[in-house]
Amino acid sequence: MNDTERLNWLEQKQGGAVISDDFGSWAFAADGMQNIPDDPPADTWTSFFITKAAWKPSIRAAIDDAIKRDS
Repeated sequence: MNDTERLNWLEQKQGGAVISDDFGSWAFAADGMQNIPDDPPADTWTSFFITKAAWKPSIRAAIDDAIKRDS
């Protein structure tokens, strides 16, 4: 999979986020909550639950894992 395909997949996943932790790991999160702004774009708060298995060593690996789980 190339980066264009990864970005195209991400663009279709409204409400998802690619997140990094403080240890160099990355995850794609879609299970969470956020406020819905009245006039987007606007400031929002977001809370996600990310399983241990979803943390990957690179952005690409996190996106590829999310695509695999989404299939």
